[in-house]
Parts: sequence; structure tokens; C-alpha cells
Amino acid sequence: MQELAAASLLVDLADLTRALAQAVERAEEPAVRLVPPAHVPRTTPARLPEAIEAAVVTDAGVRVTLHRVARELSESSPTVEEPRPPGHDRSDCVAPLGVGRVEGVGERGQHLRWIRVEHGLRKPFRGERDRLVGHTEEVRGCAGRIREVTSTPPPTTDPAEADDAAAHPPPTRLVLVRHAVTAQTGPLLSGRTPGIDLSDKGREQAKALGERLAGLPVAVVYASPIERTTQTAAAVAEHHGLEVQALPGVLEADYGEWTGGALTDLAKTDLWKTVQRAPSRARFPGGESLAEMQSRMVTALEEVVARHPGELVVVVSHADPIKAAIAHYTGVHLDLFQRIVVSPASVTVFELGAHGGAMLKCNDTGSLDELLPPPPKTDEEAIGEEPAPAEVSP
Repeated sequence: MQELAAASLLVDLADLTRALAQAVERAEEPAVRLVPPAHVPRTTPARLPEAIEAAVVTDAGVRVTLHRVARELSESSPTVEEPRPPGHDRSDCVAPLGVGRVEGVGERGQHLRWIRVEHGLRKPFRGERDRLVGHTEEVRGCAGRIREVTSTPPPTTDPAEADDAAAHPPPTRLVLVRHAVTAQTGPLLSGRTPGIDLSDKGREQAKALGERLAGLPVAVVYASPIERTTQTAAAVAEHHGLEVQALPGVLEADYGEWTGGALTDLAKTDLWKTVQRAPSRARFPGGESLAEMQSRMVTALEEVVARHPGELVVVVSHADPIKAAIAHYTGVHLDLFQRIVVSPASVTVFELGAHGGAMLKCNDTGSLDELLPPPPKTDEEAIGEEPAPAEVSP
């Protein structure tokens, strides 16, 4: 029994010795299995980015350093983001630097060109817009990210805006005049009937009209090619030493079979109701529609404005064409143009430019002194004039 106990003890000791030897052997196993010599170049693992390179502009007038990543990861791998301090604003950091780029560098003494930042973030971040970077400005980076771009704002003068202003001349003053009265004005629809001259009252109106416009800097006088309009225009042109020029586009509407008819008879027809209530749908029998008349009138006026930029132009026409033009330039539908009144020898003034227009007068028969250009100031007035106080908005 003692011999068997001794043998069992020897076996247990052997097993214990073997286990201890294996534990020691595992504990002493080196953590780094292969360390290449210092002179052997090491390659970058396929799943890690290459080393960060430094691109430095060494010109004496320029001190800009950018750290950029040579290339992006070929495959995305799971990463663990370091915890950020409370209140950290993710918008302070730009997307990886491989997305940002410097498009060009100017010569010494000149500004750098644009740094354009593109990103895939859902929300905009500071510095997202293109900024012009000066020589003394700095681009600071961290581990492949541009954190801040300090820069001066772009020039306030936009070359495109300067070219646009040079390409568009000052607005044109367009003076629309209805002809003076004739013997048929009121009871009959004269239309384009030839041989109708101004009445005695009409000549008085035309003379007064010419005197009202005598002080204006009129550059040209146009008129519908019909007697009553050319006679009215001549009373204006003589004060400025001008010849009346015919403008067929502003002729009276072609009333067709209605021409020369009595208004009391025409007012009993169904078409008359359409002309008054829905003129955009009205077409005169054997003539033109009111919509065609408006289009023709506006086209002719636009051509006049294009020919005389920055000038004051007088155009003598008829009641319905002038009313249609007023509706067009004031944004009123043609179906409402019958609400506009244009009296004989009245003046309607528009100021039309490249970016829009404004109506200065409508159906005016009074003074036109406010259309006169301001008198030039003397040197004493210009020196002694105090600047107007600036308006303070609430």
C-alpha cells in the first residue's frame, strides 16, 4: 500500500510540473514576433492610410502650411471615435482634408486664390463658403482635418455687377399723349377713318399741350399716322425744333365694321357688353381684337424705349391704345382696362428701364413742372449744402 501511494504521488508531481512549465512558457512568449531591422523600409498595411505629408509654400511673402492625406482609405473599417468634451461643436471641424483643396497660389504680392471646401455633412459649418485668403493669414490643421480658415472677406465690388451696370443705360421717360378733340370725338367711333382734323377746341387743347411740354428736354416726338394725332404732335414738336415721326404701331384699334358707327347704337349690341366686361375676349367684326391691339402697342413702345435710352420721348396716340399700355405697365389685366380714363390732350408718363418701370403721371392735364430736370447747383451752393441727416429705422 505504501508503494502504491508513493507511485501515485510521483504521477501527481509530474503532472503539476508539466502544467507549470506550460504556464511559464506562455507567459514568456514575446508580444512582438518580428521586428525588422532599422535599415529595412516598412510598408503601410493595406487597410491603413499612408503617412501624412506636409505641403509647404516657402515663398517669403506667403506662410501657409497644409497637412493633407495622400489618399483615402480604399475600404471603410469600423472605428471607435474618441469621446468629445461637453459642448464640442462638430461644425468647427471641416470634413477630411482630402476633400478640401487649394486651387491655386498667386504671385508674390498678390492674394492667394480661393480655398474651396466641399463636404458631405448634412449641416453647414463655419467657413463653408469660399473665402479669399491673404498672405498673412493662416490655415491651422489637426490630424488630417482643417480646423479653421482665417481670411478676409471677398471684395465688395462684384465685377459682374459692374459690367451689368455698364451694359444697362439710364431709364427712358415715355410721355404718352392722347390727341386733342375732333368734331366726332364722343358721338362717333372714328377709329382709323381718314380726313378727320382737330376741331377749334381741339386746336386750343393742342396749343396748350405744346406750351405745357415746352420746357421739357424732349428728344423726339412720335405720332400715330393719322390727322388728329399728327396735328396734336406738331403743336408739341414746334417748341423743340423737331419733326414729327410716324409710329404705325400706336395707331388706333382696327374696329372693322364698327368704324364710324354711333356709340349709342353700338352700345345696344352683345359685343359691346363683351368689350366693357371682358375686353380680352372681344374681337371687332372685320377688325382686330383688343388683345392684339395691346400687344401691338406695347411692342411699339418697347422699340421706342430701346432706341432712346435715357431720353424723354413724346408719343401721341389714342385712348384705347394708351389705356391698354397703362394696364400692361401697371400689371392690370386687360379685362379691367375700361376702368382707366384717358382724356383728350392728357399726359401719361412712364419711366422705363432695364429692370422695370414706374408710372409717374396718369391722365394729367395740369402742370408738368415736376418732370423738369433739376437746375445745376453753383459752387457756393454745393459747398454750403449740409448733408441730409441719415434716416434711422425703428
